[in-house]
Amino acid sequence: MIISTWLNRFHSSFIVISSFVIYAQSDVPRPRGVSLSKASLYSPTKDFTCFDGTVTIPFSYVNDDYCDCFDGSDEPGTSACLNGIFHCTNAGHRPQNIPSSRVNDGVCDCCDGTDEYAVPDTCTNICDELGKEARAEAQRLADLHKAGSHLRVELIERGNKKRHEMAEQLSQLQKDKEEAEKIRAEKQALKDEIEAKENEALKVYREAEEQEKQRQAEEEKQKNMKEALEHFDRFDSNKDDVLSIDEIKVVNVFDKDKNSQVDEEEIKYFFGENETVDKDTFVTVTWPLVKPLLMMEQGMFRPAQSEEHIDPDVEGELDDEPQDLDTEDVGADLDEDHSDIEPVSPREFDDSDIASRDATNVYDDETQRLVNEATDARKHFTEAERTVREIESNIKNIQQNLEKDYGLQQEFATLDGQCFEYEDKEYVYKLCMFQKVTQKSKNSGSEVGLGNWGEWAGEDRENKYAVMRYTNGIACWNGPSRMTTVNINCGLETKLLSVSEPYRCEYKIELSTPAACDGSNVNQEHSSHDEL
Repeated sequence: MIISTWLNRFHSSFIVISSFVIYAQSDVPRPRGVSLSKASLYSPTKDFTCFDGTVTIPFSYVNDDYCDCFDGSDEPGTSACLNGIFHCTNAGHRPQNIPSSRVNDGVCDCCDGTDEYAVPDTCTNICDELGKEARAEAQRLADLHKAGSHLRVELIERGNKKRHEMAEQLSQLQKDKEEAEKIRAEKQALKDEIEAKENEALKVYREAEEQEKQRQAEEEKQKNMKEALEHFDRFDSNKDDVLSIDEIKVVNVFDKDKNSQVDEEEIKYFFGENETVDKDTFVTVTWPLVKPLLMMEQGMFRPAQSEEHIDPDVEGELDDEPQDLDTEDVGADLDEDHSDIEPVSPREFDDSDIASRDATNVYDDETQRLVNEATDARKHFTEAERTVREIESNIKNIQQNLEKDYGLQQEFATLDGQCFEYEDKEYVYKLCMFQKVTQKSKNSGSEVGLGNWGEWAGEDRENKYAVMRYTNGIACWNGPSRMTTVNINCGLETKLLSVSEPYRCEYKIELSTPAACDGSNVNQEHSSHDEL
């Protein structure tokens, strides 16, 4: 084992030497896989200290294909460390960092081929070709941003103008609100004053109406009591002012189920636990139970929940009164008009009801004048109150828009509320900027909410306005609420380029707009020199 390790260390010296031979043309010598910015950390004249500071080793151990550092910093040019990083210089194109595990794995990851040095000529250096293509694409983007930046300037001017107009409108609305509130207060004071006079004038009529209601209620009560007592007298065959069980057994109306006999259950229903019922108990307790049955006997109404079939042979049993009762009187009673009894089922008012109701609302001229004035005052107050609410709603909307983040220079302000559509084979997608995202099937169905405006969601501060996030859409079946991410790219017109659903209930929209065309950022992004 010691011999094997020594051989590896001995072999590493040739690897280190070859590393510096390869970089001999560079201004700063550095081991294989090390970037120019980190070259000073790898000095062959002194021992090497791991980047995490845990271990210091002889410099000959660097790139010896043996991992000495926990952070893998001693093996930038080999695959010995799982967490190592190999730097591709890629002269003529963009530098690149790859996991050191890809070194000498037979796959060309660096365009200059330096990651596959174990087998010469395995990779062809294509950095010049890729660099040429990348520079052409960068130039295309620069030209696009340059052309779009002029349109962006127009959007910025319009956005700031819109914001200024909203601020002025808000100021005017706040003044209008103060005036509208004064008018509302005046209308309310006038309404309260006239309503007080109206109430005083109507007080006489209301008192008279209440007295009339009480009188009618008392008449109805007396009429109902008279009717109850009349039936009590007819059912009380022995005239002892007490109704017994034997007496009701021979009266057909107490036979609820029409089985030709009054059984114990029916007796208990009418009498409870009592053996007899006097007049007072009959009027207050028994009669309310008997009256609906009498009305059914006479065909005046049938309970809505009654589904029972009544045998035709039983329907005529009411006429077959027992011999010990005055059947003629009972029959006459059952032939009487009981229209004064209010049925359980609802009924409609007829013309006489309406005429009677209107007659109670006839006022004298002075009272009618006050009623009309109060009606107009209430109408005017309602209109004034509605005006205040509308102004308050407009103020709230403008304040919310002024609080929205429309970009560093208000470049997205004019897009607020504008809607753009994209169609694929199945759906029509609609993005209403700063509002919502919807999806609608081409075949049928209503719109499905894919999210409501939430926030800017760029990865960092500089790219904050590159991504919009719409959240809290309609929930998926047995899943989360839908949400949509909108990636914003530079374009000479605002339109949707594509819509996809990379994950269930999560949608991605590619949007182009001149608002994203910032030529200065593009120039800065592509101004860095390739590392040679």
